[in-house]
Amino acid sequence: MPVIAWILQSRTACAAFAIAAVLGGFFVWHKVDKSSAVRRAVVEYVADAELTAARVQLEELKRRKVVTERANRRFLSLIDQANAEAEAAAQELEHYVSTVGDGCTLQPDLFERLRNQ
Repeated sequence: MPVIAWILQSRTACAAFAIAAVLGGFFVWHKVDKSSAVRRAVVEYVADAELTAARVQLEELKRRKVVTERANRRFLSLIDQANAEAEAAAQELEHYVSTVGDGCTLQPDLFERLRNQ
């Protein structure tokens, strides 16, 4: 007890005790803050990595969309071309059918045209 009474009665000892308490508080705060700063840095690093990965995925999806749209346009043009060819073939067939007589005999000019194809 005499030591505590001496510290509380002496201004120098009280000042040294207060400085030691403040420095001890700063040391504890520094250690606690250091671990929280590390946690914060890890969280920011992970968030940055996830953001980068999401951006890369977005760019890949955009590239795939462009490729898909280009292929879709190509297929649609091929479908239109096939439909036009089918229509032309149907008209040619209709023309051939119309040249066949009721007795199912071919007219001579149709027979020659078919032979030449």
